[in-house]
Amino acid sequence: MTGHPSPQPLIHAAVAGQAARDPDATALVWHDRRISYGTLDAAANDYAVDLHDRGVRPGQVVPILLDRSPDMVALQLGVLKTGAAYTNLDPNWPVERQRIILDLIAPAVVISTDNQWDGRFDRYQPSDGGIDGAARRARPFHPAPVPPDAPATVFFTSGTTGVPKGVLSPHQAVTRLFGSPGLDGFGPGHTTPQVAALAWDMYAFELWGQLTTGGTVVLIPENYLLPDTLRQIVSRHGVDTLWITTSVFNMFVDEAPDCFGGLARVYTGGEKASPEHMRAFLSRHPDLPLWNAYGPAESCMITTLRRLVPADCDVPGGIPVGTPVQGTSVVLLDKSDQRCEPGQEGELCIAGQGLATGYLGQPELTLEKFPIIDLDGLPVRLYRTGDMGVWDDDGVLHYRGRRDRQIKISGQRIELAEIESVAGSLPGVRNCIAFPMTNLEGLPRRLALVYQVPRSDAHPSGPPEDDPLGVHAQLRQLLPAYMVPQIVRGLAQYPVTANGKVDRAALHEIARQSRPAGRVRSGRGRER
Repeated sequence: MTGHPSPQPLIHAAVAGQAARDPDATALVWHDRRISYGTLDAAANDYAVDLHDRGVRPGQVVPILLDRSPDMVALQLGVLKTGAAYTNLDPNWPVERQRIILDLIAPAVVISTDNQWDGRFDRYQPSDGGIDGAARRARPFHPAPVPPDAPATVFFTSGTTGVPKGVLSPHQAVTRLFGSPGLDGFGPGHTTPQVAALAWDMYAFELWGQLTTGGTVVLIPENYLLPDTLRQIVSRHGVDTLWITTSVFNMFVDEAPDCFGGLARVYTGGEKASPEHMRAFLSRHPDLPLWNAYGPAESCMITTLRRLVPADCDVPGGIPVGTPVQGTSVVLLDKSDQRCEPGQEGELCIAGQGLATGYLGQPELTLEKFPIIDLDGLPVRLYRTGDMGVWDDDGVLHYRGRRDRQIKISGQRIELAEIESVAGSLPGVRNCIAFPMTNLEGLPRRLALVYQVPRSDAHPSGPPEDDPLGVHAQLRQLLPAYMVPQIVRGLAQYPVTANGKVDRAALHEIARQSRPAGRVRSGRGRER
């Protein structure tokens, strides 16, 4: 159940090594322009000089509030060279969410072209010359010495208290992956599109997977991929390796099953796999390797991996998620924290080089989620995922669902408690309940929020004053788009079961019969 660890390089050192070996090799493609490794690394050094002069030092976190571009990548490398960690703040997030995260970080500097935070934080704005100007200046910089387990990037995920959790991922969590069995589509001669949301951990997978090994990354301006776009970048730029979330994979299989032509391998994950769609893909593309991946942000990007075969689509309980990748261990624990035997369901716990160092500014939560547990007489630091799983007799892991109320929709992790916490702070909302609405395959596809509407103090016996559209509008200002419930419904009283508990089945039916409160863009840029 264990991947074997080996020493791992720093992200920026690996990229610099590629630049030294082959400076003219293509690192990035932006529209139809190619940026070499030499240009990328020289620009990163130049940016590092500026950031160091602004007071950026090892152990700090530097927020980057920019749209996707080659400049952004060079700036990330510049931050890493100073010994600090970067975090991408999505410009499309509500301003209030950005403020909460910036207050949590208390950064020495914010990298942004937007002046809205001026006066509160020192802002660094790249010069007009961009990556080319920075590379031409060619100011040398000697990277700060930090160990491989030093934080490199911070991913902010949904938190149960209404405050996002900042997952501190170290360099080795990223670089450990590439060279693992199954992850052979990275390095010279290989090309991957970078399309994942900027703040998601799979952004790091798509970007650093190629840049630390000598491959090429095609930057996609949008946060979504369409079948026609995939066909174009395969034809024009030689894309051969694709990561795609389960939801988008399913839509592509349904609507454009031929769009995978020309690829050499496909990785998918982020949600529970659909046997129907996997079976259809394998039938249409029998010679195209399809890999099912599992992994929370706290064990950066990918924890287990499985190349699927048709028989996997008929396994009772769902498609297997495979075996641990390099530098990673997985153990299933029962309620007494004892190892589970094959066939025995338990909580999926992860150890190894992929683990985050913890949660930014939340030491108590870090100790709770990353305990040190005695296993076979040895103290082992684990991450308790809250996911349930089972080993089969061949040592292959099968995912069995969540123990708590965390879900994934379109690859984005969502704490239902965070939605409830934010909604519950709004006037006219109390006792709110957030839940997913599933499709015919039982997979979550929409979010619903129901709440009790308090009666007016002026008219306590009259009907409650409800404004679901107003509640929805306020949630859009406070939550990222992927966390805003599409169905918002206020009720005077909740339906209850015979034993007096809230009848959740009835709430689901009420939500099913309700009209959406507003249209929200999906991960593919369409409205639903």
